[in-house]
Amino acid sequence: MDRLLLILADAGLELVPPEISRHPAVVNNAKRRGKKPKEVLLDVSLHYTAMKALKDRWKRGRPDIVHVSLLIAQDSLLNKLGRLETYIHTYQGKVIEISPEMVVPRNYIRFVGLAEQLLLVGRVPPDTEKPLAYIHGKALRDLIKEKGVSKTFRLDDKAVAVKPRSLAKMIVEEKYPALIIGAFQHGDFSEEVESVEAEVYSIFDEPLPAWSVLSHVLALVTDELGVP
Repeated sequence: MDRLLLILADAGLELVPPEISRHPAVVNNAKRRGKKPKEVLLDVSLHYTAMKALKDRWKRGRPDIVHVSLLIAQDSLLNKLGRLETYIHTYQGKVIEISPEMVVPRNYIRFVGLAEQLLLVGRVPPDTEKPLAYIHGKALRDLIKEKGVSKTFRLDDKAVAVKPRSLAKMIVEEKYPALIIGAFQHGDFSEEVESVEAEVYSIFDEPLPAWSVLSHVLALVTDELGVP
């Protein structure tokens, strides 16, 4: 394996959608932060009452899942060795490329501010030719095809179970594999993600948080590569 293409798919990372932008829970939270409602990151812990009537609400408003997962990915030994490429695919179908050099804010509030700027402007920092994160502008399938991935693996708790070590070996045997992990709380993958040709597995007999799956798989892949 030369590099691993990691995709955090269907991530609940989005700005407050128009249909709930006038809800008191959204308006009051935005006012406290000195922002317009549509400039605020959707967060179920803050906008729970507003999200009750929102489509697919169980998959949305969880930027914390992305935050923790990015901390694990960017700080991983695999990334530090230049052998990990990380992308976020959002619920709304946006594909975000994360630079290997990006240092994810440890503080969640700072991460929220960064994510809001990214979704509003399309890149962070906004005035640089080499952004640390930017919205790719391509569909997920097109991205995978253009990158020349040799094989794609997708983890789904409803799929055939394999030992985590066996999955890591399969990944390492590929020259340029892609790994898709769901970055949402509940529900199924979108049709867009499921349309990507992939081998689908689970590594446990019950659902696990995205960050738990990610940390386990990255550690095993690194071990299989023989990296000390």
